[in-house]
Amino acid sequence: MNEFEKPLGQKPAKAPQSKTKVSAGGKWLGLAGLVTGLVAIGLVSWQMLAPPPKLPEIVVAEHEPIANGDLRNDKPDGDDTEDSADLEESSVNEGVDGGEGLTELEPNGSISIPTPRPPKAKPQEIGLAHLPDPGLVEEGATGIIPKRGADGRRAMDVYAREADTTGNFGVARVVLIVGGMGLSQTSSQAAIKKLPPSVTLAFAPYGNSLTRWMQEARKKGHELLLQIPMEPFGFPQNSPGPHTLSSTYGAEENEANLHWLMSRITNYVGVMNYQGGKILADETALMPIFGEIAERGLLFIDDGSSGNSKSADVAEASLLPFAGVQVQIDAKRTRRDIAEQIELLVREAKRTGTAIGFSNGFSETIDMLAEFSQKATALGVEITPVSAIVNDPERSR
Repeated sequence: MNEFEKPLGQKPAKAPQSKTKVSAGGKWLGLAGLVTGLVAIGLVSWQMLAPPPKLPEIVVAEHEPIANGDLRNDKPDGDDTEDSADLEESSVNEGVDGGEGLTELEPNGSISIPTPRPPKAKPQEIGLAHLPDPGLVEEGATGIIPKRGADGRRAMDVYAREADTTGNFGVARVVLIVGGMGLSQTSSQAAIKKLPPSVTLAFAPYGNSLTRWMQEARKKGHELLLQIPMEPFGFPQNSPGPHTLSSTYGAEENEANLHWLMSRITNYVGVMNYQGGKILADETALMPIFGEIAERGLLFIDDGSSGNSKSADVAEASLLPFAGVQVQIDAKRTRRDIAEQIELLVREAKRTGTAIGFSNGFSETIDMLAEFSQKATALGVEITPVSAIVNDPERSR
């Protein structure tokens, strides 16, 4: 053995001697070692053959608190099925009453939530963005309307445009929505041609060649909304148009009108109101309308024109993805006023992180928004699609 093979700390061995002398003391030591070995072997054999010791019983108090409630075992020994049922019932009741506990169990025993979160759906490829997803539409009484997919996918996810810097929470985001698309060929063409695809376009349901303009906008990469006429004060003398949703109608009539409006175009992520000062303040009338919009996998945008709107509260109760407009960009149509509103929008975005501005499809507004879009990055904001900033109750729970 060389110096690299020796265990660390081992002393060098002495050279063997040719003759070894054994003393009397050495003989006694050898005999003692033999006796010690025999005793050790006997002890090991006894431990192997002896029965194991009996463990003491562990007693649990009959009504000992378990987790969030009492687990009472009043069933005969071996009846595990009934005990499991009691545990499930206790857990369900805890969840319903607001305590911490398991949610209701499906028959197969898997834990679920009352309304499953929608799956993460990949947005359409740009080459197919102008075509409706066949799994997200159905034939209604007046045409094709959106629906949730059998797999839970939603139109608001599939027809969405991803933000340019997804996940960067340090960016001040500005949402630009331009409404009235489809009413004027000139304005529709100008908006699609001049505005970047990060600008959201809202289509009126009464325009001509809506499918054509929808497809052009989607091919360019725009995210779309559908404007739906809602009851203003003074209705019906003051009417936004045919098939207006009104608090004077029953839920069935409003649903039929909503389906007619929804069937005008496809491939939109959600709807927004056109007028609606009266019905937006009526929670009872809004609830079934918002429930239907949510059920069909869409989002809702309040255009901010009503000072007494209850839309945010009703949307939360209906699990409807929602956002509200903060700035009316072209309520006054002079270049100076529009510029001031755009500046206000930028300040609001920097103050709160996000801000939504709404404008109509006037030619001067489109030109000024196009100019702003080229300067947005230098101004410290990012133009982002509306679906990226909505409050989504289905995902936040």
